[in-house]
Amino acid sequence: MRDTRVMRINRPNVWSISRRQLLHQCPRAWILKYGFRKKNRTFNRSLQNISDWSSPWRMMQRSVRMIVFQRLESHRNKISWNDSEIASKIRMAIMGRRFRQNKTLNLIEKRIRKSSKLKFRVPSSEIDRLVEISCLRYHSFMKNPIIQNILNDNITEWYTFSRLDTTNYRSNILHITPDIIWKEGSTWNLLRFSVQSSQSEVSEENMSMLHWAIRRTGLPSDPNRFIIHELNWFRGKWQWCKKKGSETMKKDSLNLINMDIRAMKNLHDKLGPACDLSQIPLASNEKFCKTCGHRDTCPGGDDLTRAKLEQASLEMLKSSTKL
Repeated sequence: MRDTRVMRINRPNVWSISRRQLLHQCPRAWILKYGFRKKNRTFNRSLQNISDWSSPWRMMQRSVRMIVFQRLESHRNKISWNDSEIASKIRMAIMGRRFRQNKTLNLIEKRIRKSSKLKFRVPSSEIDRLVEISCLRYHSFMKNPIIQNILNDNITEWYTFSRLDTTNYRSNILHITPDIIWKEGSTWNLLRFSVQSSQSEVSEENMSMLHWAIRRTGLPSDPNRFIIHELNWFRGKWQWCKKKGSETMKKDSLNLINMDIRAMKNLHDKLGPACDLSQIPLASNEKFCKTCGHRDTCPGGDDLTRAKLEQASLEMLKSSTKL
């Protein structure tokens, strides 16, 4: 009875683009990160830290977002900004995150009782390279005409938001907040930017920002009065694309979210009260395994192809015993 109650409490009802991406990249990693959220606080915290493991490259990407928002907030609050300090801020962010991850690494090695596959030395020259790349992307981002108009006060009505903000939809919680919004004439513009993307056009997932916007106090309720923008780092430069909002666009994005949440719930049901991870599919590609925090304890951590074959054989065996 208690296991069934825990399953019901943990049944997923939260959607975000990052959750959607992880679900498609590796269902097992998704379950380990989001399938045990309310079972045990200490267990959850350890599992969350392992799931949040980031490679130095990913840390660099996050530092770009961090420094962009710091710059915009300093402008809003009329705080002086010195571009010469950017490199040191990025370096401190990367090194600080690496220091915090060392505690997680110690936890992993304590569990597996051997050296972790995630343990490797990052030379100072590599940190220098990552800082240089991050600075390059930051300066390139700041040259965007919209950002320039904000910093030059040509755009006066603009706001930044956190992606941690939530929007309710039926009985679900959605993370669909834009990064930046601004007004031009009677039109409101909603922008999200991504430091890692293969998109060169507005994605269906980001069209869900319309649902956030029309429910937001002070913004129009007509989807046609919005323009959706994406700024993605793609093929060595920032690619800017935009699309005018519409009721159809909003409905299509919500249909996508509904399908994703159904898939998440089906996957969670497959886990079962016994939390049988052998029933959960592995990663779609071994490249996702290389920097996954669960690499040391996952069957696919060493040889994904072999692990998938073994999992398929086990499923066939279970099916045959039921006949």
